[in-house]
Amino acid sequence: MKRILAIAFILALAGGYWFMQNRDRFSPKPVATEVAPQRWQVSTAQQSAQTPVQTPVNATAAVNGTDDNATETGNATRPVYPADDIVRHDFVEDVSSYLVSRYLPARTKDNPGAQGRFDLNVKSLNIRYGVDFNGLGVDPADTLGARKTIFTHVLQGPTLDFLHAAYTPLFLDSLERALLVSTHTLASGQMAAISEEQRKEMLTLLAARLKAIGKTVAALARSDSIRSLVTKYLDDMESVSQAHLAFWSIPEDAAISAKNEASARIKTTIQTREISRQRLLQAIVSAANPQDMDATELIYMAQWVYRRGQEDPGLKNVARAGELLVRTAEAVAERANEPQPEVEQIIGGDNATAGQ
Repeated sequence: MKRILAIAFILALAGGYWFMQNRDRFSPKPVATEVAPQRWQVSTAQQSAQTPVQTPVNATAAVNGTDDNATETGNATRPVYPADDIVRHDFVEDVSSYLVSRYLPARTKDNPGAQGRFDLNVKSLNIRYGVDFNGLGVDPADTLGARKTIFTHVLQGPTLDFLHAAYTPLFLDSLERALLVSTHTLASGQMAAISEEQRKEMLTLLAARLKAIGKTVAALARSDSIRSLVTKYLDDMESVSQAHLAFWSIPEDAAISAKNEASARIKTTIQTREISRQRLLQAIVSAANPQDMDATELIYMAQWVYRRGQEDPGLKNVARAGELLVRTAEAVAERANEPQPEVEQIIGGDNATAGQ
């Protein structure tokens, strides 16, 4: 009996020693990972499972771990996406819904033609989020201060990379959710949901649009010659305004020659401005080769990039933002060629993760 107890005691000691040597396999030490500037995520996962996904395409798989996000029956729950304090989740979801609303399927009341159409105006999009600040963690009452806060925060290399890596999956899934609930009116007056063919068309059109915008922004940010042409165009626009102001400031009893001279100056300044505008457009087309973008939109984008240059003189991060938008467009194009995935619908607002 004593011999049996001695053997059991020796085995217990050996088992305890083995457990101490291998305890990290069963209770790994917590590891803190920086998921954004000054934002850390604590995890007990193995180091090999912490490799960040730079350009996730399959949104759910890229963000979720299968073991941590499955129920006992094997059904996946909604992904938990990393979040930013200023560019919140509800911003991405609002953008997605807005983009889906700009898609007009063919042979419908709003688009009787044979091809689907995607009506996205960059200026309208900028006004929507640069005035109302939907989903952005800033004070909407202070418009200028809010814009400065957003651009100062977003136009930083680490922030841009984090937003692209963390929010591309959320963007793709948000588009899918918006498409699931989107309807359109047929020519007959009946309401219809988006079909799988229309879903693919919408995502393909969106990808092409985002790619064109991203390439144009990147080209505008890299070109010193375009910036000088924008400066000249803005100066000429100001000259036109001053010429009109001078004309309307002429007293009613002034000599007719003074009015004629002021009128001639208006014509001259307008002609000069139009010459500058054409030169600027030619430079943009040569540098970016934009597709399906009209002249007014290109001029507007050139001025937008120019204004960002006042905050980021080198415009390196603006160019980076354009490049990342192109990569996002590629992810959207890939999603268009995949079957529609199952995504969980959101009941009510989902702002709980906004301050993570």
